[in-house]
Amino acid sequence: MIFKASKPTNRSSQFAVYAIVMLTAHWAGFGKKMKIVVCNTEWASGQKQEKLNDIVFSFDPDIVCATEVKKDFFLKEGNIIFSESDYGYKTVNKYKVSLWSKTPWLKYEKKLQNAPSGRFISAFTEYNGILINITGVCIPWKSAHVSTGNKNRKIWEDHVSYLDALKVYLEKQNSECQIICGDMNQRIPMVKQPEFVYSKLMQTLRKFNVISRGVISGINDVVIDHIAVKGFSAYELHGVSRIHNGIELTDHDLIFCNLNQNY
Repeated sequence: MIFKASKPTNRSSQFAVYAIVMLTAHWAGFGKKMKIVVCNTEWASGQKQEKLNDIVFSFDPDIVCATEVKKDFFLKEGNIIFSESDYGYKTVNKYKVSLWSKTPWLKYEKKLQNAPSGRFISAFTEYNGILINITGVCIPWKSAHVSTGNKNRKIWEDHVSYLDALKVYLEKQNSECQIICGDMNQRIPMVKQPEFVYSKLMQTLRKFNVISRGVISGINDVVIDHIAVKGFSAYELHGVSRIHNGIELTDHDLIFCNLNQNY
């Protein structure tokens, strides 16, 4: 017996065409991609500053998150915003976190309630017609203000209080497209940090995909600078060594990611 396929309905025909278009676009690599670089500059200036800029902008990034950065670090024209300057140490023209963008920042905030100051910047920018929330962080390291600075903290105290405040902030955000990036001062998955500290970080980022977790290609190591996303997937991710021609440019390796928007 031979069965003949029935003539497809208009709806099924439309669905078939849609499926073919989407599959073709997927396999052709079609999609809206955003390139992002994260680096800790360790207050670089002079030749180290120039070389770090060469490396960062060789990726033609849309977004750069730079931590421990001087005000004049960026040598390429763009839209730059900084965190509050007061992070508990007396400095001039130094900021714990900054964001550079090809596209204008539409609005931003620098204050993270109930957190150590000067380590937060959150902003919106439009990319491919979509409004994206990007948050740059520099989470205090375990000994912040313990033996230096204010000298009135316990080990991990500022780190934990920052994570508590960041968790509250993130839970109030309703953007479908979000990126959290910067110096998080923990390796993911857990390496040597206390379990309760690691659990705090994971709870804070529980609604995000931490695409920088694990060993990163290019440096064959885990990192403490991270990119966590919602509404995106990683199309390409690799690290860049902090050492160039035998010279250590900074004390952190850099990470680069090419992101796909999930819509």
